Amino acid sequence: MLETKLPAQLTSLQANLISLLLVGTGVGVLLALSIGYRHTVVGILALAGLLAVSLGVAILMRPPLGAYILVLSVFTNMSSILTDQGWPGINKPLIVLVFLSVLAHRLLAGKPLLPLKWTERFMLAYGAAWLASAFIAQDQDLAFEQVVDFGKDFVILLCVLYPLAAQPDSWKRAIWLIIVAATILAALGAYQALTGNTDQTFWGFSKFIQGQIVAGAEDRGRLSGPLDDPNFYGQILVAILPLALYRLLDERQFLVKSFAGISFILLIFAILNTYSRGAFLALLLILFLIALERRVNLSLLLLIVLTTLLLRQFLPAGFTDRLETLFIFTDEETTVHSEVSFRGRSSEVQTGLNMFADHPLLGVGVGNYPVFYQEYASRLGLEQRTSDRKAHSLYVEIAAETGLFGLITFGGVFVSLLTGLIHARRKLKALAGYRQWAGWITSVQMSVIAYLISSFFLHGDYLRYLWLLVALGVAMIHLADHLSQKTQSQSVEGGLAVA
Repeated sequence: MLETKLPAQLTSLQANLISLLLVGTGVGVLLALSIGYRHTVVGILALAGLLAVSLGVAILMRPPLGAYILVLSVFTNMSSILTDQGWPGINKPLIVLVFLSVLAHRLLAGKPLLPLKWTERFMLAYGAAWLASAFIAQDQDLAFEQVVDFGKDFVILLCVLYPLAAQPDSWKRAIWLIIVAATILAALGAYQALTGNTDQTFWGFSKFIQGQIVAGAEDRGRLSGPLDDPNFYGQILVAILPLALYRLLDERQFLVKSFAGISFILLIFAILNTYSRGAFLALLLILFLIALERRVNLSLLLLIVLTTLLLRQFLPAGFTDRLETLFIFTDEETTVHSEVSFRGRSSEVQTGLNMFADHPLLGVGVGNYPVFYQEYASRLGLEQRTSDRKAHSLYVEIAAETGLFGLITFGGVFVSLLTGLIHARRKLKALAGYRQWAGWITSVQMSVIAYLISSFFLHGDYLRYLWLLVALGVAMIHLADHLSQKTQSQSVEGGLAVA
């Protein structure tokens, strides 16, 4: 009797046909419901389900599509914008849909799960620090809400990692998608700033927040993009800037290089219009690091500085006044407590350090810094505000809320990521046809460093943007290993064929 053996691994075509067969019946039922009950809640839910199933099928057939959608959704803050306008948020259902579709594609195609590298292991350990601190937190509901959000961010990392880790072109497209999205948002902000039409928010994707630029001055509009805080928007723009700058430096096609140049200028203009001092300092430092990495001539650096001084007259109104507050640190006749915002931030940082001193191992509990703030701040006597505050420094926040466990694991994530990207760059430099990838990898490294620099001045309210950059970096580390192993395998096969 002849035995029929099933293939150990499905081909891509077979996987796609099975996927279509599995969802075909569901699509038909949902379509019938959406037509038959189109004026009822059932019809609306059926239509939403039909859209979800259709998107799921598209991702099953082309997994990078799921990564692109998540990258765009996270970067544009789409879910929060929809929520603000009375619509249901899309992040959680979208993450579940993309994750299940990507997982199903790998299982149907017989592809094994990728082994975890040190960055992912440290990230899981950092999540364990959050979880451990949640059990000793005073406000456990708030703490466990933060832990759930961290789990969601880790799933996003996997959804970006798996589709992009084996497809070089898809990884590049994800980078370009971020650059294009950032450029469009910056262009909207430039239009608002130059025309003065800040009431036009483009459905919430580009907002101006009114606030004092310096103490005693009249309120001015500060660009906050799709977020509700201009300081965090400035932080994110500074982190994206290296991606555009390296495309400007490395691209050879005139149109592509021109677009990268326009993107770079618009991003700089948008950063300045956030009036964020922390973003401005991070901008200067990251440009200096890029200049060192590219071995820019000293005379060229001098020319850039002189050009910057000449362009001072084009800075947004009040920007130089805000920057001049930084000189408080060099004025012998004044102290940091002389300026209102610096006094508040000094209180927030010192309070966080005192929390860490009292709870060095696990901190006061993730998300619980505001719960203890007034209790600790009253001991310093600097705080005049009675509301709960944030740490205003990511590193102080981590120390205060998760202690040494959090600090060590968080540091491990980025030490392993940056060293892993260095090794990835070396591997691809050794492969014919991939030597030009060095600039792409370095741009991601610089983006991560820019975010980490700006995090000295801001806490972790929008950490999902940082984890998105981490996901792209981890995907590149896996991609470099995949390409290196593939090349070695082909070399061995070629050698055997010759022999």
